[in-house]
Amino acid sequence: MNFSFSTPSSGACLVKLWASGRYGFSLPKKVEITGPEGGTATFLHHSRKVGLSAELTNRTIVRIAIAQYLAGDADFSAEGREIDDTVAPFSGTLTQIRPFAPPPPPPRVRPSRIMPRAGSGNAACATEAA
Repeated sequence: MNFSFSTPSSGACLVKLWASGRYGFSLPKKVEITGPEGGTATFLHHSRKVGLSAELTNRTIVRIAIAQYLAGDADFSAEGREIDDTVAPFSGTLTQIRPFAPPPPPPRVRPSRIMPRAGSGNAACATEAA
């Protein structure tokens, strides 16, 4: 998932959330924040919650990473920094960037088994019987 947000001091930043596994449920999750000057900060999330409490959503993970980035707790190395889930999430506007996708093809219509499509042969039989 790609997002963008604007900071009052430095301008627009780009955020990429990398989640592995089917549907993005697997851990660890990686958040990359690219600032306007081109530097990329990396944050990693490993769930430390044990029990039946709810997991953090992907948007919440992104908002917490942005809050850490704005607080100056950014790690510009390849390893990344652990996301601290006790930090208050970023409360500003977060815009999701969706990649361009061509429109889907029209649905394919199949004849029903109960009432099959009448072909040209059936119409000819109907006129001869009349």
